[in-house]
Amino acid sequence: MRYDLVIIGATTAALGLAKTVQSSLKTLIVNKTEMVAYEFVNAFQQPEVYARGAFFYKEFRELTADVLLGTEVAGITRSPDGDYVLELYNTAGFQTVKASQMVDTTAEAPEASLQGKTLNALLIQQQGNPVPDVEWEGVALVPETRTQAYSTAILKLSCPEAETVAAARHRLIESWLARPKTLGEWKIAAIAFTFEHIAVQGELKADDGRRFLVSAAYAGPAESEEAGIQLGRSLLAC
Repeated sequence: MRYDLVIIGATTAALGLAKTVQSSLKTLIVNKTEMVAYEFVNAFQQPEVYARGAFFYKEFRELTADVLLGTEVAGITRSPDGDYVLELYNTAGFQTVKASQMVDTTAEAPEASLQGKTLNALLIQQQGNPVPDVEWEGVALVPETRTQAYSTAILKLSCPEAETVAAARHRLIESWLARPKTLGEWKIAAIAFTFEHIAVQGELKADDGRRFLVSAAYAGPAESEEAGIQLGRSLLAC
């Protein structure tokens, strides 16, 4: 099958891009997991956003663009006529799609220019006490606005570039067991399923014409979606 545009990653940048171009360009979004807006929701990137998963699933379902979740991009080549040829793999097997344009919104490509990453966890304190000031090497605590009887915060563990999620989760638990005493009444409610990535904002372009817009580089979903909208307008103007 041939598309005008293939977008890699079911990110909020991809959402804004697809909304903008889908009425003019035949568009496909490919995502290797079943998670959407994962760079914010499943990474616990900032307070409150992790609770908006259902909202973003609804947004993706309402797109008229095609969306393939749970689908790996096994390879990308160029055809003699200049199209991108993508080999896709999911539970249905392999399939090949072609596209005249391609935008990668993930933080996984080498062109993403990553500047760091953290593995985050949601913390809870049942008595509603504020987050204490602590000096904890490699760890930052981000308090959430208190709207219930209990208090919550996001813990961010700095991770080396090569560290896997599994290894980082193990190290986070070990660090938590040795946490400062002032956090003794706090508990881990959940650990993120993916890293929060720190990357350069804005569109990047490879020598072969592929575009990169790292959704995770932006402050939050609204800013990322707006960046996708702006890129979509630029593509339509070409």
